Amino acid sequence: MRPDMAKVLVERARPPSRVPRGRDGRRFRDTTEAASLPMKAGYRDRKSLNENLRPFERYLVRQVNRPWDAVYREICSVIDGRNAVQRHILEHLDHYVAIRARLVDGAVIDLGHRFLGPGPAAQPLYVHPRTGLLRPNPHDVAWQRVSRERQREAERERAAVWRELSPTRQLHRLDGHWFAVELATLPPAPASVWDAVRRTRVTPTPGAGYRAADERAAEQLYGRPGVYAVSKRQLGAREVRALNR
Repeated sequence: MRPDMAKVLVERARPPSRVPRGRDGRRFRDTTEAASLPMKAGYRDRKSLNENLRPFERYLVRQVNRPWDAVYREICSVIDGRNAVQRHILEHLDHYVAIRARLVDGAVIDLGHRFLGPGPAAQPLYVHPRTGLLRPNPHDVAWQRVSRERQREAERERAAVWRELSPTRQLHRLDGHWFAVELATLPPAPASVWDAVRRTRVTPTPGAGYRAADERAAEQLYGRPGVYAVSKRQLGAREVRALNR
């Protein structure tokens, strides 16, 4: 393991809170029992940790067929468990490695799952219960294959009703007919706009940005939030034939 692995994993900017600010520039206060706590404890959705764990995952994959005890000693020689932030990285180990595992009819059973108890290991790696070697989880490989096939099927279904031509122009299949849809960025509050595809007026909530339901609907329809359909035009027969070629 590279000697600066701990620095690579933890030294990254923490993501900003997604909670919109009020008119006074402060985060909205929580309305649960946190409101009865001291002033600073009453705000929700504060910043969270933002570790970059991809290098750690790649390191673990490269250690396949090595004794797990040797791998773990190497990890602990670089990542200091006495440091609160670095200790949090060690807590992610069971997301990648089923350390307490058992083989049942060729299936890897994780005996150390903290929440669900013993069950099929979902981690990509496991420690072989007899040899103590770090091994790839064959079930995880099969699950990745199934996940990729599901993703391809979802993309095929999406292409049957939605095509993106440019950042501002898309094709949508609505009520069995294809339409060319022109998109635009949502204006700032308090303006409201008419969405031609959803056939409804999108109205922002003053001081809080657009409603979460509007954001989810826009992302589902247009592939990203923050936009709306300015206009739509039904495609002619010649355009539809060219589309289906």
